[in-house]
Amino acid sequence: MKPHRIRQAGYITGLLLFFYCLAGGNLSAQQAPNIIVFIADDLNQQDVGCYGNADVRTPNMDLLAKEGMRFTKAYAASSMCTPSRSAVFTGLYPYRNGSQMNHFTVRPDIQGLPQFLQKLGYRVVISGKIDVFPLKNFPFEVIGKEFGKYAPVENRVDRKKETVHLIEDHFSKHANQPICLIVAPWLPHVPWFPHKDFDPQQIKMPAYLADTKETRGALASYYQSISAADNMLGEVMQALDRAGQTQHTLFMFTADQGAQFPSAKWTVYDKGLKVPLIVRWPGHTAKGTVSDALISLVDIAPTLVDAGGGVPVTGLDGKSFKPVLDNAKMHHHDFVFAETSVEPHFWYNYTPARSIITADGWHYIKNYHPGKRFITHIDKVERNEFYFDSWVEAAVHNQQAQFLLNRYSYHPPEEIYNDQKDPEEFHNLAQQGNYKSKLDALRDLLTRELSRQGETDEMIKSGPLPQFFDNSYVIAQNKSASDLSFNRKRWNPDVLYITAYLTQINKGGVVCDYFNNFKLFAYKGKIGIGTGGDSILESTLLPEKNGQLVFRLTKEGALSVLFNNREVLATALHRDLTKIQEGYVTCGMLQGLKLEGRLQPYEGTIRDLQFVMNQLDKAP
Repeated sequence: MKPHRIRQAGYITGLLLFFYCLAGGNLSAQQAPNIIVFIADDLNQQDVGCYGNADVRTPNMDLLAKEGMRFTKAYAASSMCTPSRSAVFTGLYPYRNGSQMNHFTVRPDIQGLPQFLQKLGYRVVISGKIDVFPLKNFPFEVIGKEFGKYAPVENRVDRKKETVHLIEDHFSKHANQPICLIVAPWLPHVPWFPHKDFDPQQIKMPAYLADTKETRGALASYYQSISAADNMLGEVMQALDRAGQTQHTLFMFTADQGAQFPSAKWTVYDKGLKVPLIVRWPGHTAKGTVSDALISLVDIAPTLVDAGGGVPVTGLDGKSFKPVLDNAKMHHHDFVFAETSVEPHFWYNYTPARSIITADGWHYIKNYHPGKRFITHIDKVERNEFYFDSWVEAAVHNQQAQFLLNRYSYHPPEEIYNDQKDPEEFHNLAQQGNYKSKLDALRDLLTRELSRQGETDEMIKSGPLPQFFDNSYVIAQNKSASDLSFNRKRWNPDVLYITAYLTQINKGGVVCDYFNNFKLFAYKGKIGIGTGGDSILESTLLPEKNGQLVFRLTKEGALSVLFNNREVLATALHRDLTKIQEGYVTCGMLQGLKLEGRLQPYEGTIRDLQFVMNQLDKAP
């Protein structure tokens, strides 16, 4: 009888599949979960109600935790927006994907979450802030461009409800196609909303912040912006409920890094890296569960691929934590890696750090320029609520304020913290002799991890910055610098000189891209420039393969190019291409692009590529 029952069951199943297909169904799409990932902007883990904050109001984040799994050890791969989000979307640590400084592109050959999930049949949409570059490497369907802008801040709450309308539209018109929707508001990123629902004098001050009137006001405003993020999260959750898709959707809530307070965002301290991570996936995550598994945000992309039914993407740094969601495993990583390479802005000291966080609660930090003062937006430009000045004043007479200010401003060569006993990371154990073996072990762990990634100490120390002089700067081959690294008032040439020694111009390629104004090349024995579109100016075929290049361009557009002290190209461009525009200045490459022909990566050597303002022979 059993074989008969099997045949009968198979017959019935076949009929059901037949009628399902007649109705236009898609079996694989029906089986794949919908995915929503809500990424808050600059939010500490400790500043969410379900993580223990009694002052902040986050009912929707708390509800999601009650209905899903809350992770206690989730860490960003970098403590600033673009590198962190690039890591989230690629599954690769910052050096491996190429985006280490803020606002930098990933490498030309890097793919990410859109490509991974589109191959599985997903519609992949991002709503709001994108902040990863170049966009061609991240082929999202983009909505919410208005609230995806930095300003005006009033737009950050998605006033047009584009995210909600997208959910309604998708499930009414494309119900058979699974969707991955990334919801990414500029919340609670500074400038914070004025506090109206929080009394600065009644809230509890976190230990890592100096207790001043101004800081209390800033914290209350930060909490106000968190409430706005929570309200928006609630709107998305309710729209999913109304569409009847909650039971068929993996819903993830996280943040890109910690809040913009001293020793949080921009740093690799716990408050800069530890973020909320909550996942609700009916049928997989048990309600109200808490996981202590160690997670890096580079794990998100491989986890979503796994959840969507895909095979693991080879070569990623992250790995799927779906077994943790399924309650099949409690452990995930033994350790995770994180870094900061800080902002490219010209007035900031370059103060990079690399760190290791272990599953048993140890945190090791290596600071590569410990002699330099650590400077960020907090004490320079985006001084929201202007609280930082009050720290400087308080430090004169208050010992704790002095300690907190110094902790933020100056970092020792190495730091070790036992986060289980010292969650605020106030007690650096690196100089204590009884922790020498732990220091050696963690130092070795970081060394091996950097070696695996391919980054050396010397590379970290130099970083993606020009070597600046009074009226000139030098960029090494295969390096680049952002326009943000320059003071446009100071770098304002009437005459621009570019000099270098080139080899193998018979092969060659792009010599430099100058802020998208022009691209200088030496290719197949000719030297020339492209000024946009199909506009190409180049020399005749040159007999020499190697030689000294001297490029001169005036603000009126008079161009002269010498090679081995002989003029090989002269023309009038009739426009000013000497000034800094938004983009990058590069050496031997194009930022985020890999082309062929004249603009291919340079095959040969470019030595001492120097950009000089006004006088080539002027002494420093």
